[in-house]
Amino acid sequence: GGWKPSALVDRKFHPDFLADVKRAVEIHKIIGNECATATSGLAVDSLSYTQQTTNCIEVLKRAGEIVEKTKMVIVLEPLNVRVDHAGYFVVTSNHGAEIVANVNHPNVKLLFDMYHQQISEGNLINHIRQHYDQIGYMQVGDVPGRKEPGTGEINYQNVFKAIHALGYKGILGMEHGWTKPGIDGMVDGFAQYRKADSWT
Repeated sequence: GGWKPSALVDRKFHPDFLADVKRAVEIHKIIGNECATATSGLAVDSLSYTQQTTNCIEVLKRAGEIVEKTKMVIVLEPLNVRVDHAGYFVVTSNHGAEIVANVNHPNVKLLFDMYHQQISEGNLINHIRQHYDQIGYMQVGDVPGRKEPGTGEINYQNVFKAIHALGYKGILGMEHGWTKPGIDGMVDGFAQYRKADSWT
């Protein structure tokens, strides 16, 4: 759905969203990506919370049917409304996991972005454990600042240890900037990842 205002929550946007999914399948055939991110869009005041949730479920079921013969998984991303995305509809991992569970399709999963979820709800490890069966992809970023692990309040050693214990084999997306610019920042950032991955 890109960043269209109401890609999933309002049925009038569903044809455009499903056209995006079909285009994503064509791109997937070329690059072989494992995931494609879907965003709910902004909440719509004229629709109830329940109706908007139902609309998300309905269109993601149709999207799942479109991609089910591929190796691509559509991942629904909850986003924080406190810092970055005011008015966005799907904010918590509980809500996202509820939608994914009701879609009930192996090609539709939850994107757990640790940056967004730390801001929205905290308690990252317990939420990851609670929704692990629905999670198809995870993204990394520290809080505040959305930089590499080790630059904020998230204990990434404990988080990485926990997801390893769960048996996670998927991608960890580096959804953040670097504290320092350029190559030096990337080198220092990779060192922070090695440190975070050095749990015992």
